[in-house]
Amino acid sequence: MSPNKPLRPPGAEMHAWSDLDGAHGTGPVRGTGLAALLAVAHGRTLVVGPHHPELLDTLPRADLTLLVRGLPDAEALAARYADRPGIRVCCGGPEQLADLPAYDTVVALDGLARLDSVEGAPSTWGQAFDLLATVLRPGGRLLLGVENPIGLHRLLAPPPPSTDSDWAALGEYDDTRPAGLARLRDRLTAAGLRIDGTWAAFPSPLAPVALLGTELLADADLTGFLQATLADAEPALPTSAEREPAFPRLADPERLAGAAVRNGAALELAPGWVLLAERPPHHGVDPVRHDALSPAAGAAPAAAVRVEGVGIQPVHRDPAGGWRFAGGGTVPSGRTVEDLLVAALLRRDVPAVRALLTAWQSGVEAGVPADRLVVTPGGSWQALTGAIEPVAVLRRLASRLVDAGLAELWPAGELAATLATMAGQQPEPLTADGGAGARGWRELLADRDRLADELAEARALHRWYERTLTDRDDELKRLRRIVSLLHGTPTARAGRLLLAAVRRLRPTP
Repeated sequence: MSPNKPLRPPGAEMHAWSDLDGAHGTGPVRGTGLAALLAVAHGRTLVVGPHHPELLDTLPRADLTLLVRGLPDAEALAARYADRPGIRVCCGGPEQLADLPAYDTVVALDGLARLDSVEGAPSTWGQAFDLLATVLRPGGRLLLGVENPIGLHRLLAPPPPSTDSDWAALGEYDDTRPAGLARLRDRLTAAGLRIDGTWAAFPSPLAPVALLGTELLADADLTGFLQATLADAEPALPTSAEREPAFPRLADPERLAGAAVRNGAALELAPGWVLLAERPPHHGVDPVRHDALSPAAGAAPAAAVRVEGVGIQPVHRDPAGGWRFAGGGTVPSGRTVEDLLVAALLRRDVPAVRALLTAWQSGVEAGVPADRLVVTPGGSWQALTGAIEPVAVLRRLASRLVDAGLAELWPAGELAATLATMAGQQPEPLTADGGAGARGWRELLADRDRLADELAEARALHRWYERTLTDRDDELKRLRRIVSLLHGTPTARAGRLLLAAVRRLRPTP
């Protein structure tokens, strides 16, 4: 049997099932952000669950085993890697792991919920995890993805529709599944593993765009950078992006993610976590490795974020202090211009608002959105995205202030013009509807309430105008009647005769 031919034990595979095509659920775990963490893979590597082939292509190919439960997926992977004898494809449930040799690296970025086959014995989260731990040799590493049941992607979304893959999903009701990140770490530690890294995955555990390590999230000086990074993450999709549109949100996820960063709760509210754990080698015994087949393990980055014009960039600690992108750039510290403006607005500090707006709109960063522009402690300005038209930037800021309920003192239709005036620019007839990004039901309800208030005020003003005009019309009619009555009196007739006589006696010129 060829090393990369699907292994098909009787009764273990699902003959008409695919997790990779997204037809029965959410599709495989994917994203270039996760590829940055796969640098830790080394030696004999086992991948369990549905992973996008582009992720698999980044793994060592000298000794790689792939375990999927659907026969179509196994055959597709076997055909993809037919010319790579070091890759072995297995098909079936997690019970097959008991018969496999130990591995240097085990990758389960999709978690453990989609390992069971309907043709095999069902397993709980704890049983599947124990199987993964048993095939990890001393010195080996486990890269495990876990969804957060109370992450922002769950809190802000309506109940998801049921899919074919939910036939036996216990999810958060599985008593063997650790509840919360702290208990999850304790569970890994109790299994004899040492945790070497934890990352928060945004905006989705399935297709994260930003992976933020705990050390990076704990740095209070990076508030502006973290807010801009999470704001730049695209909304998650319920199924494959090729077929389904983004589902409606209960609130703007960008705003709540920024609030989570500001309040130090980004890790607890992250849609998912990725943990890197290592089984310490036995005392006095060197772990067996296959370094002749694959290089030594790489270093895991502190974060992996999207940088405009570059793509996903790993972030590492700078030995000289601070943080640095893999490409060489420095991660900016400080707060965003929007954060500073909102703080000044809440303090009713109009001079500070005017100074910030003037400095922003009079500089080269005038076209950079306020929520993507960081003011460093040294007073420099660092843009995290490209510039657009300054008019559109002010309109966008006005929309965000209105959506956040921070512009109740100004009419929404005039707010952008007011901001332009305070920035020392010629005011233009701007509106506050200039596409402030993703919106949710909460923002739509706020808009409805605001528009209802404006309509009620307009109607009250209309009624006052109608009443005033009616009163004045009635008064004018009364005065006309008085004039008409006076016009027919004897005194009025005598006056008219006298006036006519005077006109006849007046000499002609």
